[in-house]
Amino acid sequence: MAQHGDEIGVVVMEPIRNLAPAPGFLAQVRAICDRIAAVLVVDEVSVGWRLNTGGAHLVLGLQPDIAVFAKAISNGYPMAAIIGKRDVMQSAQSTFVSSTYWTERIGPAAALATIKKHRRENVPQHLARIGLMVRDGWRVAAERAGLPITIGGLAPMSSFAIQHKDAQAASTLFTQLMLEKGFLATKAFNTTFAHQDQVIEEYLQAAEESFGVIAQALERGTVAEMLKGPVAHSGFARLN
Repeated sequence: MAQHGDEIGVVVMEPIRNLAPAPGFLAQVRAICDRIAAVLVVDEVSVGWRLNTGGAHLVLGLQPDIAVFAKAISNGYPMAAIIGKRDVMQSAQSTFVSSTYWTERIGPAAALATIKKHRRENVPQHLARIGLMVRDGWRVAAERAGLPITIGGLAPMSSFAIQHKDAQAASTLFTQLMLEKGFLATKAFNTTFAHQDQVIEEYLQAAEESFGVIAQALERGTVAEMLKGPVAHSGFARLN
């Protein structure tokens, strides 16, 4: 901003991801955008509907100019929503926007039904409770198995990291072992309303057993030998 403020017209950012923003950070971003007359757009595609019925910016007290949502708003049905302040949204009137799906009604119907149920069932509270249940389960399971891990992320979007030089291979082995037990799992866990206590208990039991196998394999140096395929790619490294 200090170097290119006069050239910046739009700032696009997630309001929150793995860690809560530092006190005053978002307010400062908002103030800077106001000062240089830049449009502040928040990406709610991942975090929207996980902390509340709506966007995380509402929880954080941030007033963006535009907020963008995707299929979480419609429980997975193809749908997106771009909402914003009237003066900014009216800018679209000076452009040409076309879509073959303007008359498609499944997405909007699914979104309305999802929002109503989201409010009625207090889904965010459930997501937070299940997320904390998973995090506590990981911690206990790792301690019992003797597997060093760290846990991070927001409660509904938690993840663990194995603390070892062969962590990526070990994480790949975790997915392999969990698949053998009937769970499609990675080191990340995004909670849903469909996740109920019994399923989580079964998942954590499988995770504890897998942690035990991984801990022994790391100690013996046999993780690579146990893999039935290549080590999983790390993030988007293969694209960079």
